[in-house]
Amino acid sequence: MQKTAILKLALALTGLLGFQTIQAQNASFNLDVLPLWHPSTGPYLDLLCYVQSPEGVTTEIAAWIEKDGKIIAVDKITMTAPDRQDSGTAALNYQSLLRLAGDTGLYQLFVAVGPDPEHWDTLRGSVRMNSGNQTQLSQVLLAEHISSAQNTKNPFNRYGMEVLPLVHWGDHVFTSEKDVLRFYTEAYRIPEGKKSVLTYALRSEERGELRADLGGRIKIDPDQAVNALQGGLDLSQVPSGRYSLELTLAVQDMDPSAFPKQSISFFRWNPGEANQYARLSVDPRWVELLGEGENLRRALSALYPIANLTERITIESLSQKDAADSLRWRFSQQFWTKRYPTEALTQATAYLSRVDEVNKRFSSKAMPGYATDRGRIYLQYGPPTLAERRPYESDAYPYEMWQYNTLDVPNTPYQINRIFIFGNFDLAGGNYELVHSSAIGEIQNPRWRIALQKRSYGVGDLDQTGANDGEKFGSRIYNNMFFQSGGN
Repeated sequence: MQKTAILKLALALTGLLGFQTIQAQNASFNLDVLPLWHPSTGPYLDLLCYVQSPEGVTTEIAAWIEKDGKIIAVDKITMTAPDRQDSGTAALNYQSLLRLAGDTGLYQLFVAVGPDPEHWDTLRGSVRMNSGNQTQLSQVLLAEHISSAQNTKNPFNRYGMEVLPLVHWGDHVFTSEKDVLRFYTEAYRIPEGKKSVLTYALRSEERGELRADLGGRIKIDPDQAVNALQGGLDLSQVPSGRYSLELTLAVQDMDPSAFPKQSISFFRWNPGEANQYARLSVDPRWVELLGEGENLRRALSALYPIANLTERITIESLSQKDAADSLRWRFSQQFWTKRYPTEALTQATAYLSRVDEVNKRFSSKAMPGYATDRGRIYLQYGPPTLAERRPYESDAYPYEMWQYNTLDVPNTPYQINRIFIFGNFDLAGGNYELVHSSAIGEIQNPRWRIALQKRSYGVGDLDQTGANDGEKFGSRIYNNMFFQSGGN
């Protein structure tokens, strides 16, 4: 992965910077933006900061909001990875919080992250602060744990409760047999004397059905300007899939169509479902097609680009060296039969032919083609509509630009005119890494030109992306079939 900071746009965001992920130096950084309101001080933002790094790594984070070109509020923290409590070597996850107060309205939010100010990279987006002068619900926060506050100086204290946010790196994912989904929200301005209740339930996003049996109700005190509300759901019996936790604030004498609502999505992977594959009978034709041992493991791993998130978790589990071939056969058979009940073998055979093609085109000495960035994107989205390859430029690493007129596949939203930029930073090998994409759910790095032309830049300016620089001799980064004289 490039040392240059990389932004991952994991959701289509409208009007709000929901979260972004940066990977830089030895640390990964993620952010949730939570607009809240207090009866004494008015609206404010809580920026929930998540860092993953080895022990002892320090990350500086600064945030500010602007309106009409003026800085309204600023906050800054330094986060240092805690000492390990075990003998493991995996990176540590930890969190902290920034708080920015403002007035009602729309603001530009800027967040700078890095090991020190000279190596900062920035996230930016628009965020709206609400007045709190009407009945409403705050955004939902998923929590690692919620308990009575013991330390008055804990930044995660909220109205007598300690609400520790659940660290995540994109979608929230629950993978344990004993997982409990814990959530927190705030209800504002319940009309005086009016009874109200918060109802919550899970909706399967794949089937569209609301599971009222997986939910509950919380009575609300009508005499409080702010009601801090928390609840939980046992996920042990919830099948694998993508769900939304849907909250509705029902208020006496209010038109039901005007009830305040909030929701948040998450993935559930139920490890207990692995047993279901053991009960399936295996058609011998699948054994013949997929092979066994290492060949079978690679055939299974090659499904990753076209799988959904819960299937990807299963694929990662079954790709371990100690996984049984019998489970791999059964999962692969179920994977294709679920998609193509009457022609599963035909479709699987055609896909494996595409995998062979990808392996021939994109494999490196250390990695099969389907596991490279170009191979994964080729398998997931198909061949690009247009491609420009630039292996030799005087001031740039070798790079490729791919353009798709449309992205129309089951495991990502439908999109139009999307670009993918790859760079070969090893030079000696043929492994091109994805540097930037305009597609939802892919890496987004506005400084991708600087990453490719690193030898021509000594850039410390946070706002410098290279998009408006003059064209350099011999380079087509700024003038090609996709970007004429700059562009993003």
